[in-house]
Amino acid sequence: MKKYNLAVCGGTFDHFHKGHKEFLRYCLSIGKKLLIGITSDKFIKNKSRKENIESYKMRYQQLEKFLRQENAINSASIQPIDDVFIPKEWENLSIEAIVVTNDTILGAKKINLRRIEQGKVPLKIEVFPSIRSRNKGYISSSKIRSGEIDREGLPYVNPLWFKKSLLITNELRRVFKRPFGTLLVKNKNLRCPDCSYIITVGDVTTKNFNSLGINQDISIVDFKVARKKEFSNFFELGFCGKEKVIKIVNPPGRLTPALFKAASQVFELRKKYDQVIIAIEGEEDLSVLPLALTAPLGSVIYYGQPHEGVVKVDISEKSKKMAYRLVSQFNEVGHH
Repeated sequence: MKKYNLAVCGGTFDHFHKGHKEFLRYCLSIGKKLLIGITSDKFIKNKSRKENIESYKMRYQQLEKFLRQENAINSASIQPIDDVFIPKEWENLSIEAIVVTNDTILGAKKINLRRIEQGKVPLKIEVFPSIRSRNKGYISSSKIRSGEIDREGLPYVNPLWFKKSLLITNELRRVFKRPFGTLLVKNKNLRCPDCSYIITVGDVTTKNFNSLGINQDISIVDFKVARKKEFSNFFELGFCGKEKVIKIVNPPGRLTPALFKAASQVFELRKKYDQVIIAIEGEEDLSVLPLALTAPLGSVIYYGQPHEGVVKVDISEKSKKMAYRLVSQFNEVGHH
């Protein structure tokens, strides 16, 4: 027996994830009919950290697809919302309850204050406990957009990789001879104005970007070209000396905990400094992988493909899954 005839809920439902599914299943379990408000594109313009939020159309389609899968399309109605209040189309319906999460209770209280002012009965507030992700935090769209977790709440960086060094296999060496992204033969397509972060891996690529005045956010260098020492300082690579530098040791053919830690910290550091450099003693060739795993969605990594050009890696959920799959195939050092 369902508790309410008519309940209402709302949200952005961006990068539709496990938490959204559980929330909506709960809403559907307590209401015979459910009204779902989705924040409009106009409403999102005023949101902080709005980068890479999907369009209303895409969010609507994902929500509708889920309702069909749950056989709930006929017991739900979807409307765009431009503010925290209930859409005018629904104001005169006999809504009994509003379902919220802990961080949206305030919105429900505002709705009830307005209802009381209008002489209406306040809604019963039902609080759904948020779903925790594997790394103990809550699953949220902002964590998905920032590249920390996938839609199931699983972290893209396995916690073990912060503790144990990983060694490349011969099979993987063959795989890495092929570009991990799109090969750009000419330098002209290098600028990527509308992305979260521009990252360069390798001394030649970094130097080219500096000479073009692209002002990439993050650079990874080891002062070598084709494994031979070629540069002795940052000025030779076109830096001015004001950049924040993180120095780490990462031997050839390995992914060390130090590299994963640096890749995890670098995006927070970029908020404080104009440019951040990870300077590697050893080899930077494999650092594309940890950076692909820690970079926010919508970032772009450029790295050199010897004798061929520059490879552009667009950071998406797909490229993150691919990087995760590759790193999972490395051997733990000391294990076979």
